[in-house]
Amino acid sequence: MTLLKVNRRPNGIPTVFDMFDEVMNRNFSNNWMATKGEFIPSVNIKETEKAFMLEFAVPGFNKNDFDVQIENDYITISGKKEESKEENTDEYTRKEFSFGSFKRTFSLPENINTDNVEAIYENGVLHVGLPKKEVEAAAAAKKIEIK
Repeated sequence: MTLLKVNRRPNGIPTVFDMFDEVMNRNFSNNWMATKGEFIPSVNIKETEKAFMLEFAVPGFNKNDFDVQIENDYITISGKKEESKEENTDEYTRKEFSFGSFKRTFSLPENINTDNVEAIYENGVLHVGLPKKEVEAAAAAKKIEIK
């Protein structure tokens, strides 16, 4: 089973509209489609034998700027970078440093061990590890006596 974004169809297969929305959100959300200060960080999702790994590109944040929550088989990762309240008298010709927030939600497969999820923020990347549950060995076949 794979880790899926919430806005996918129930069968997990993206439609042309899902792919179009993702391209539009990725390329234009910072400019004119998102509410002021909102953005959608890029995320890599990797599956290994023992876990899923999510990597969010969120440079300029501190670890206290993030909130990671699991509820009802969904994981929500959000972040908010508050704007500095310092007054600056410098006159900028252009100012591109920004502050804002994001929120991404993913559905979780049944085999995730939600008690051992870990998150680490390092070098501008938020790493979220979702370990898989241990798979129990299949019990040997048992013959049932018919009476």
